[in-house]
Amino acid sequence: MVQKVLLKYSTEKADKPILASIIRETDIPINILHADLTPKGGEIFIELDASGEEVDEVIQLFEERGVETEKITHGIEFDEDICLDCGACISLCPTKALTLTDDCSLKVEEEKCVYCGACVPVCPVNALSVRKI
Repeated sequence: MVQKVLLKYSTEKADKPILASIIRETDIPINILHADLTPKGGEIFIELDASGEEVDEVIQLFEERGVETEKITHGIEFDEDICLDCGACISLCPTKALTLTDDCSLKVEEEKCVYCGACVPVCPVNALSVRKI
């Protein structure tokens, strides 16, 4: 099971090797999708490919160490009603989360999306937006 989690670090926790210690402690690989972290705090967006029980264990460990967590299940907004199905966004998607179906309509595969936002500015009708992470 792949689960995406947003980690929110406070100023006090930003300079601590919390992520590394949890990886070592659990032996669960954690993929960093995006990070915006300074000595003043910030966020790290991660992906865990683990069982639901293991994901819950990792989340609990982060929270015990003072890191706020949020499971992300829906990060990309797609307005099918205004989409022209032009495909302008597809070529810019680095993970191929955006594709055209056999009937030439746009399909968004949320589990492949890393919320990079590359698709958003090219949409001529603003049918795509990415949740700020």
